[in-house]
Formats: sequence, C-alpha cells, structure tokens
Amino acid sequence: MSSDLADFYNQKRQNKAADREQDRLDRQAEREQNRVDAQARLDLQAKQRREALAEAKRRKAERAKKWADRRAAVTSWLDTDADTAMVLPIMAVGMIAAITFQVDALTDAGFGRIFGGLPLMVALVLELGAAAATVMTVRAAKDGRPAGPFRVAMWTCALIAAGINAAHGWTMEIDGERAYWPAAVLFIVSLAGTGYWEMRSIGRHGTSRRTKAERAKDRARAKHIRDRGKTYKDVAARAREIVLAHPFEKVTAEQAWADAWMDIKGAPLGMYAAVYENRGKAQAATTKARAIADEAAMAAGLDTFLDSLLGGGAKGDDDPGASPAKGGPKRPPQTPTALGGIENKAVRRRPEEKPLEPLAEADLEAARRLREAVSADAFSTPAVAKLLGRRWGYAKRIRDAVNAEKQ
Repeated sequence: MSSDLADFYNQKRQNKAADREQDRLDRQAEREQNRVDAQARLDLQAKQRREALAEAKRRKAERAKKWADRRAAVTSWLDTDADTAMVLPIMAVGMIAAITFQVDALTDAGFGRIFGGLPLMVALVLELGAAAATVMTVRAAKDGRPAGPFRVAMWTCALIAAGINAAHGWTMEIDGERAYWPAAVLFIVSLAGTGYWEMRSIGRHGTSRRTKAERAKDRARAKHIRDRGKTYKDVAARAREIVLAHPFEKVTAEQAWADAWMDIKGAPLGMYAAVYENRGKAQAATTKARAIADEAAMAAGLDTFLDSLLGGGAKGDDDPGASPAKGGPKRPPQTPTALGGIENKAVRRRPEEKPLEPLAEADLEAARRLREAVSADAFSTPAVAKLLGRRWGYAKRIRDAVNAEKQ
C-alpha cells in the first residue's frame, strides 16, 4: 500500500516537473516567436522606410526633371524666339498708348458727338487691323506665299493710326504753350510695335536666312552667266532657242548651253576649231624639237669618241699646229716617200701658224639657244656643227665658249 502511494507521489512530482519544463519551453518558444515577430516588424518598417525614401527620391527626381525640362524649354524658346519675347511687350505697350491717344484725338475731333463709342471703335479697328495683318504676314512668309498684300494692309493701318496720333500731338500744349515734339513722340510710339515686328519677320524670313558664303556664291554665279553670255553671244542665243523650244523646265540652262556650244562650235565645251589647230601646231613643234634632241644625244657618244682621238689642244681642233693632249703620244706629221707611202725617214717640220677665226656673235647666240633647249650631254660638237653648218674645230670652240659662260 505504501509503495503504491510512493509511486503515486513520485509520478505526480514527475508530472509537475514535466509540466514546468513544458511551460518553460512554451515560454521560451513564445519569447523566440515574439523576437522573430518583432524582427519581422522591424524589417518591414525598415523596408517601408526604404521604399518611402526611394519614392520620395523618385518624386523629387521627377519634379527636378520636370523643372529642368521647363527651364530647357524656356531657354530654348528664348534662344529661338528671344526677338518675339522682346517685341511682344513693345507691341502691347505701343498698342495701348496708340489706342489711348487715338481715342483722345478722335473725341477732340468730334467723333464722340456722332456716337459715344465711335472713337474707341475706330482706334480698335486700326490697331487690331494692323495686328491681324501682321499675323497674316508671318503666316504667309512661313508658308512661302506672297506676303505683299498683308504687309501693305499692316502698314496702312499703322500709318493712319500714327498720323492721327501725330496730328493730336501737334495740337498739344504744355504749361499753356504750344509744343510740337509730342507729335514726333506719338508718331514713333504708334509705329514702334509694327516696325519692330517687321524687323523680326525680315530677320527670320528675309534674305538674311542665307549665309554670307551663299550670297557670294549666288553673285559669282550670276556674274559668270553674264560674262559667258557677253563673250559667246552666238552660243547664248542658241541656248535660249533650245530652252524655249523644249517644254518648261524640261532642259536646264547648263544642258542647253552644252548643246548650244556643240551646235555652234562643233566641239565639246571649251573647244573649237582654232584650239584644235593650235594644239596640232604645238604637238608638231614638240615632236620636231624632240627629234633634234634625240639626234644630238646620239651624236654625244661620237663627239666623246672623236675628242679622245683628236685630243683637244689649246688652239682648237681647226688649228693644224695643235698639239695632242697632255700626256698623250706625240705624232709628228709624216710625209709620204716615193715608194708608195713607205716611210723611209721621218721628217719633222713646224707647221705654219694661222690666226684663229673669231667667233661670230650670231653663232654664239644660236649655240646658247641650243644649250638651253637640250641637256648638257646632248650639247656636243657634232650638234653645234650641224646647227651652224660649220667645221668641227669652229663648232668645238663655240661649244667650249658657251659651256664656259654656263660655268
């Protein structure tokens, strides 16, 4: 009985210990779960903060980009339309001033007695008419249509309004005295808006759109066409016939000119009979000169060979008493004997001294021209002898004299 009771209490104690351990484990698991949940909440909050920060940055970047785009658009508009930005206020101020003084002038003139609002109506018709004609002028210029009628209407309205204001200013009094300068001021103020807008339109759609180089090229082209027509009147007349004979814009001016040149001159552009004739003469002269130079070059070798055989004494090769070259063998003159030319005894005799023929200036000048026309090797004694029709000795002296001048 006692053992059963002891087992009962022992089991009870074990159960309580197990319950306490389980409670401890449950509390530990709960604390871990709470920690995990808290960490998850912290992570979620951090993520939300990061996302919110990123969203704020994105929105800030979008706003910055939007403002940057607006600034860029404004800057671009100012770069391209700065003239418009400045002219529009001038036009607005000028229109208000013009309408005010026109109403005053027309009222003083008695228009108000006809109808109370008539002065204002007339002023608005003139000023708004000038503004409408200005807009029409701009659109016509952009579309490439004639802007003359609109420009005439614009200036007509503006000048009538300026005349009314000038007449009113002419009658104005300042401190009881007549002053005439307000007339000029009112006239200028009335035309200021129209005048500045006209300058803007001319600057955008007028001849100033072409560059300086393009205008210079156009002037040069026009001058070329005028000079060509004056120089070749017959070709120009034929070119006009060709253009008129074909359908409109079927043949260009340059094509017509080329065809007309062929019809009149019978040759391609820039060529005609006299040019071909002169070219043939020049080619014939060149061929002849080359043939002479080739013959002179061929004779250069023979000249060198003969010089080596004949020596070339100080007195020239036309001197019978000339001595051989220095260091060469001495060859005394031989006289034939009565035995058919068999030399029996060599007889040495002194030849007679003959004066050298003076060199003619005409021959020297001809040799100089030959020397300029051919190379140094081709300027040989045979070439000079052939040119002058003289003996080799005289020709050699001429050649040596010319070569000495060159050196």
